[in-house]
Amino acid sequence: MQPSTGGDFGAVIVGAGIMGATMAGLLARLEPDWRIAVIEQLPAAGLESSHAWNNAGTGHAGLCEFNYTPRTADGSVDISSALAINEQFQV
Repeated sequence: MQPSTGGDFGAVIVGAGIMGATMAGLLARLEPDWRIAVIEQLPAAGLESSHAWNNAGTGHAGLCEFNYTPRTADGSVDISSALAINEQFQV
């Protein structure tokens, strides 16, 4: 991965695993004018803790996965599934 040249970054994310990629995606939606850098030392994203053989539960606590928090018909977000998954994860 080649470093970017010129300009400041609104955020620098260290690690391109599931949590780094999720954070970069969230920030890009929340701050569309920011330049966001994701720094990863491995040759591809998700090769360490996010890799299936090494996964230690990173991100699977239901806290940052959008499929656990669907939008309802009125536009609100239902977090009940995320709470249940988080409780199971903690146990």
